[in-house]
Amino acid sequence: MNYALNVDHCRGFLDALSMLNSEASDLCATYELLRLPDAPDLLTALGMRVEEYGLNGVGAARDVTAPLWQISVAPYDRAQLPALCQRWFFSSKHMQTAPPGHFRACLVQAFLEALEMSLGEFAVHAVTMTPPIWYAINWNELAFERTNGRESERYLLHFSYSD
Repeated sequence: MNYALNVDHCRGFLDALSMLNSEASDLCATYELLRLPDAPDLLTALGMRVEEYGLNGVGAARDVTAPLWQISVAPYDRAQLPALCQRWFFSSKHMQTAPPGHFRACLVQAFLEALEMSLGEFAVHAVTMTPPIWYAINWNELAFERTNGRESERYLLHFSYSD
């Protein structure tokens, strides 16, 4: 099975839905599935990502160390994923015009099937930061982690709105 192809498929879903949720709005939706940097543990990988984003992802670079953000993770129940995706995929006024019921459920299910094919063996963690990260008005992040002995593979599913 080509996991990279499935991850790219998930990214395509997220790109399209973020564009649709940014349409006719003054808010910018960002939905991403990112591979986290290699690190000895999940919190370090998340910290490296925050620091890299601060230096390279915002207009005015900010040298922000990860400890300032008090990053924490907690186990996340996969059964909550459909509701989380439903909320983000159909959150803008534009996308709320999409037919409710079967259409929305099928779109969410298609994304979750692709995500399951890519990251089904991974443990899922909800990511929180205090203070909330600076680049978004509203956001949710989930970290996916699989460890085989000393080898770890980690991804971040990121949903946000910014102005």
